[in-house]
Amino acid sequence: MKTTKTEYTWEAKEVAVNEAALKYEVTLSTQERLPPDLKVIGFKSDDVMEQVAELKEGLPGGIVDALGRELEISRKELARVAGVAERTLIRKIQDGRLSADQSERMARVARLLAKAIEVLGTKERALRWLKSPRDYFAGKPPLDMADTELGCREVFNLLGRIEYGVFS
Repeated sequence: MKTTKTEYTWEAKEVAVNEAALKYEVTLSTQERLPPDLKVIGFKSDDVMEQVAELKEGLPGGIVDALGRELEISRKELARVAGVAERTLIRKIQDGRLSADQSERMARVARLLAKAIEVLGTKERALRWLKSPRDYFAGKPPLDMADTELGCREVFNLLGRIEYGVFS
């Protein structure tokens, strides 16, 4: 007996539910899902070790405004979301290079946006989801959780549950 594995993608639609956790109506389809075309960070290489080295040496300051445009938020709001002091961030942008810590924080926010687009299907849905208050996060938008690694990881976990149809 021969079995073949079929890959599935999930299309999520928000459903209004008055509970502590966000619920989704999920439809299973066999369409091929492509990763989102989000190249905000613009790493020089696809190799993870080289990307880590780039983060450690500091990313160019221009990625801050590029990420802000992708998220449709101001530089001030991006600084708050990433957990970086705005004045320090402005100074680093003027210097032309972010610190390793600031680079990692911006990359974390960019990865979060990319994952939300991948799971929810479009940038518009992802932005709406990331910016809307959620009971799961005590009434805060998921994007507000990106200022810490633990908070960001929890948003990734929720996106993973949505992706696989696990009601949370």
